[in-house]
Amino acid sequence: MAENRPAIPEPIKREVRKQCGFGCAICGMPFFQYDHVEEYSEVKEHTAENIVLLCPNHHAAKTTKKLSKERIIEAKRSPFNTNKLHTTSFKIEPSKELLTILGSNMLTGWRPEEMNDYYLIWVNGVSFFTIHCEDGWLTISVIVTDSSGNILLSVKRGELIVSTDAWDYIYEGENIKIRAGLGEILLDLNLSDKKVEVIRGTFCDSNKDGFIVTDGSLRNICEGNVQGTSSGNRSYGMGGWALLNSKSAPDAPEPNGPITVFLKYR
Repeated sequence: MAENRPAIPEPIKREVRKQCGFGCAICGMPFFQYDHVEEYSEVKEHTAENIVLLCPNHHAAKTTKKLSKERIIEAKRSPFNTNKLHTTSFKIEPSKELLTILGSNMLTGWRPEEMNDYYLIWVNGVSFFTIHCEDGWLTISVIVTDSSGNILLSVKRGELIVSTDAWDYIYEGENIKIRAGLGEILLDLNLSDKKVEVIRGTFCDSNKDGFIVTDGSLRNICEGNVQGTSSGNRSYGMGGWALLNSKSAPDAPEPNGPITVFLKYR
């Protein structure tokens, strides 16, 4: 990058993210870098028309001339995620240790000799946050929603995908943000192989039963109404929160496993 080259303005970056469906224009991966189709050194300006999203692999392929400019131009015209409901996946690697933070609640440690799957957030028969342990390696499955239960982002055993219907999505460093508009954050999440920290996020079903992380607390909601909060808890050896609304889900079984807080509504 030239020493005096200005940064790409944030409104242009957001426009490019939306144009490309929040993923690499070639493969759809929701972990990407910004690339000028015509080199900045030639055009001397940042425009949404000349910038495309590329994953690190395709960015490196272009830089090392394994990927032609013609292919990039075609991908810019018709990005991989166009007309798709969600991006392709980005792999979060497994780890031997995992720190989980939900607001100000912290959980760590695991007992694989007891069970392989730990349900940290369970709602009406569905686990919205699961830690899997296999041969001593930990992976996660997570479903993050909006307040109506529509899925914004999901991770299935470490494979991250994102809804392309969002207003905006970024994954910079370890931080993921999904917005519904300027300043309106739906999800604020730090995600790496060794840490899952939910600063703001919703885990609920279409009945509006579930949990919301906000302002340092984990709030349980039943039919859209806040019923209680959890904050400042510390747990080693896992545990979790479960909510069962017998009115919304009369056939759902009670949760199995090391649940710390079980909330039951009728």
